[in-house]
Amino acid sequence: ALASGYHNQPEMTQEKFKPSFLDETKTLFRTGDLGKQTAPGIIEFMGRKDNQVKVNGYRIDPGEIEYQLTRYAPIERAIVLPVQVNNQTQLSAYCQTDKTLEITEIREFLAKFLPVYMIPSYFIFLKQFPLTRHGKLDLHSLGELRETGKYLVNSNYVAPRNHLESNLVSIWEKILSKHPIGIFDNFFEIGGHSLLLSRVVTQVHKELNVSVKLADFFKVPTVAGLATLISQTQYNYQEPISAIPPQKSYPM
Repeated sequence: ALASGYHNQPEMTQEKFKPSFLDETKTLFRTGDLGKQTAPGIIEFMGRKDNQVKVNGYRIDPGEIEYQLTRYAPIERAIVLPVQVNNQTQLSAYCQTDKTLEITEIREFLAKFLPVYMIPSYFIFLKQFPLTRHGKLDLHSLGELRETGKYLVNSNYVAPRNHLESNLVSIWEKILSKHPIGIFDNFFEIGGHSLLLSRVVTQVHKELNVSVKLADFFKVPTVAGLATLISQTQYNYQEPISAIPPQKSYPM
């Protein structure tokens, strides 16, 4: 179900639509996907010819995100890479800066120019990007920084203070595969995205019999905020009599 060319764009049509090497009377479309034909005649997918990546069903050009990040004054240089978390592709942004930055402010800045699915889940701040012995950017070392947990943005862990917060934390930890999660950790800053958010909403309804709207979740993306919304608004959640006593907070 592909058109024969781009509407009123002959140059792009000529670039992307090529005569078939199997039948010159037919046309092939240059997708940007890279593949090879194996001996049995099967085409094996090898990746992308360009830098596009697929995240949650969306085709994304990391270069566009990098450009918007560098428009944020304190960031001198930015690299955005796809990372695998729980068998899902997410985006990790590596920012070169000598300033102490707040991820919430960066996300708000990016939201003015990019759709939600293009905003990275992880942010790592470096005074200098790692280089190889030949002076080139060391992408492997950048990936290891995310694996070692240096992307964590909330270093002051605060434990659940009641049953509701404890149940919400348990749901988040199972879906995000992270432990521990504090009640003031931002869902979207610790690896959460729209697809995982849908799972959280479903699980909250299943375990707590509470129907939380996605829009409300975006307004209060922390366990503490969500618990307050549930207990003090139209949801009419009833806290069990035997509430969990406040637990001591400790630094990560």
